[in-house]
Amino acid sequence: MAILRESLKNFLKRGKLVASITLLSLSLHSLLLLANTFSIKPSLNDLITNATFLQFTTPGTSEFAKLVTAVLQNLQAFAVLEWIFIVTTYVTYLFCAAIIILASGVTHRGIDISIKVLLLRVVKSWKRPFITGFYIILFELGYYGFITWATLIPLVLIFPGHITLSATIIFILASVFLSYLAVVWNLAIVVSVLEERCGIDALGRAAELVKGLKLSGFFLNIVFRILSLAVILGFRLLNIKQSITIRQSIVLLLANFLWLIDTFALMALTVFYYECKKNQGEKEIDSFEYTKIPTAEHDIVQI
Repeated sequence: MAILRESLKNFLKRGKLVASITLLSLSLHSLLLLANTFSIKPSLNDLITNATFLQFTTPGTSEFAKLVTAVLQNLQAFAVLEWIFIVTTYVTYLFCAAIIILASGVTHRGIDISIKVLLLRVVKSWKRPFITGFYIILFELGYYGFITWATLIPLVLIFPGHITLSATIIFILASVFLSYLAVVWNLAIVVSVLEERCGIDALGRAAELVKGLKLSGFFLNIVFRILSLAVILGFRLLNIKQSITIRQSIVLLLANFLWLIDTFALMALTVFYYECKKNQGEKEIDSFEYTKIPTAEHDIVQI
C-alpha cells in the first residue's frame, strides 16, 4: 500500500509529464489495434467465405482443390499479419514501458526533465530493455510449456471426465505462481532502463535487489492482475449486441483501460525498485547509478 501511495503521489507531482506519456502510449497502442483490425479483415472474410464454400463442394474435384488452396493462402496471410501485429505490439509495449519507467524514476527523485529529453534518452538506450524482454519471453515460454506438458496433460489423462475443472485449477495455480516468478522478471525490465545492464545480467541484478521484499512484489503483481481481471469481466458483463463498429469501439476501450492499469503498474514497479535499493543499503548518486552505503569500518577505510 505504501508503494501504491507513493506511485500515486509521483503521478500527481508531475501530472503533466505522466499524462503526456500515458496519452502517447495509449495512442500508439490504439493505432496498432486499429491497424490490425482493418488489415486482417479482408483475409478473415475471404477465409470464412472460402471455408463455407468448401463445405458444400465435392471432394476430389478441381473446384475443391482450388478452394483448399485458397483457404491455405488465407490462413497463411492471416498468420503472417498476426505475427507482425504481435511483434510490433510487444516492441511498442517495451518502448512505452521504458518511457514510463524513466519518467517515474526522474519524478521519484525530483529531477526536472522535458518529454523531449526523456524520449531521446529512451531511444539512446532502447537495446537494453529489448534484450532483457527477449530473455523473459524465453522464460515464460518455458514456464507455460512445463505447465502444459508436466501438469495439465497428466491431469486430463487421469481425470478425463473433469477436463474443465482440472484446467481451471491448473490455470489459477499457474497464474499465482507466475505472479511470484514475474517479480524478478518485471524488476529486470526496470533495471534495464535505469541501469547499464541487460539480459541475464539484469535478471541477476533484479534477483539480488528483490531479496527480502519479494513478497511485497508478489502482492503488487496480484493486485494488478486482479484489477485487469475485474476490468475484463466488467466489460464481458456488458454483453453488447450492437453493430460491429460499436463492438470494436468497446474492444478498443477495454484495451485502453488495461493499458492504463499497466501504466500504473509500471510506475509502482519503479517505486518498488527504489525501495529494493533502499532495503539493500544503496543510495542515490547524481546519475541513475547507485553505490553501496558503507556498513562496516573496513568498508569505510577502503573508501
